Amino acid sequence: MGEKAELLKKTDKCIRCGTCIAFCPVARASLPVNSRYFASEGFRTPEREKYSAKNSFNCTLCMACVKVCPRGVPVPLVVEYLRSQLGEKELPTNVKLIVDNIQDSGNVHGADREDWLMWTYESEEPVEDRVKVPADVGYFVGCNSAYSPSAARIPLAAIKIFRKANVDFTILGPDESCCAAPLLMAGRLGQAKKLIEENVKAFKDLKIKTLVTSCPACFRMWRDIYPKITEVPFKVEHITQFISRLVEEGKLKPESIGDLRVVYQDPCELARGCGIIEEPRRALKSVPGLKLEEYSQCKDNAICCGGGGLLRAYDQETARNAAELKIDEAKKLGVDAIITSCPSCLQNLLKSQSRIKIMDMAELFAGKHSQKEH
Repeated sequence: MGEKAELLKKTDKCIRCGTCIAFCPVARASLPVNSRYFASEGFRTPEREKYSAKNSFNCTLCMACVKVCPRGVPVPLVVEYLRSQLGEKELPTNVKLIVDNIQDSGNVHGADREDWLMWTYESEEPVEDRVKVPADVGYFVGCNSAYSPSAARIPLAAIKIFRKANVDFTILGPDESCCAAPLLMAGRLGQAKKLIEENVKAFKDLKIKTLVTSCPACFRMWRDIYPKITEVPFKVEHITQFISRLVEEGKLKPESIGDLRVVYQDPCELARGCGIIEEPRRALKSVPGLKLEEYSQCKDNAICCGGGGLLRAYDQETARNAAELKIDEAKKLGVDAIITSCPSCLQNLLKSQSRIKIMDMAELFAGKHSQKEH
C-alpha cells in the first residue's frame, strides 16, 4: 500500500467532531483551512488535494490535533505528505527561499558561513577557543540562534552555563550546517541526507559523548530523525534536560532573581514531539524567588504559540495572532514573564511587543537577570 493510500485509510477515521479545532493555533487565529479540514477533506478529490497542498503551510505541525483526536487521525503526516507533493515552483515564496538557502549556504538565512560567529560578539569570554576542539559535550547552536540577533541570547546563555558548571564543551563554528528540520517541514527531507551526515561526522570527529542543543526542532532531528539516516554514536539532550541534570547533580547553582512570577510555554516539538515536559519545570522550580504558574492548557496539551512548522515564513500575521493569544492568557495569569525553551517560540512571542518579559529558560541560569529587566 502506497503512502497516499495509507494516509487515506487513516483519514477515513475522521468523524468531523471538531475536537482538534479547539487546540489548533491556526483555527484559533480564524483561518478556515485548519486541522479538521486537512483530516476530513484533504484527499477527497484531486481538486481538493491540490487546494489542500497549496494551503498546507497554514499549519504549525504542532501535533495538538493528533494528540486530542479521538480517532488518532495523523494530521501532521497528512500535511507533510501534501507539502511533499508540491513542485519546487509551487512552494510559497518564503518557504522556497528557506529551502534554497539551506541548499546553497547551509542555513535558513542564506548567510555567509563566516558570519556564524556573530552571536559570540557579545560574549563576556572568548568562544573561538571552543571551536572544533575535542570535548565531552558538543553544543549545536542552530540557524536561528546563530544568525538571528533576537535569538543570539540563547547560545550566549548556554555558553555561560557551560562555563559556570565547568562543562568541557565544543562548537562547530562556521562548519555547523542547518539541522535540516525546515527541509522536513517543507516536505523535502530527501534533500537533507548530506547535511545530516556532515553534522554527525563533524561531532563524531571531536569524540563528544553528549550533544546538547537549545532548539527543539534541532533536538528532535538529532534524537529521532538522524538515527534513521546514519549512526549517531553519542547521547543527545535538549538544553532543558542538561540544565536540570546539572542542577540535580549540584554542578549548577541557580541564582536568586527576586520575586518573579512566570508561566512556561511548552514548545510543541519538545513537549508533544519529544516528551520533554518535567525537566524544564524541575529546573525552573529550583530558582530561588521564582513562582511557576501554568497555562490552562499546558504540558503535552499546550497550545502552540504559532512559531513552528514554517508558518512564520508563510503567514507572519497568523503566526503573530497566535502569539498574541498566548500573551493575553499570560496577562490574565498576572505573570511577569513568559519562559520558553525554543528560539522560534522566543522570536514569535517577541513579535507581540508586549510589556511582559519574554525569556529563554537558559537565561535564568546564566545569571544577572531580575524581574525589573525588559
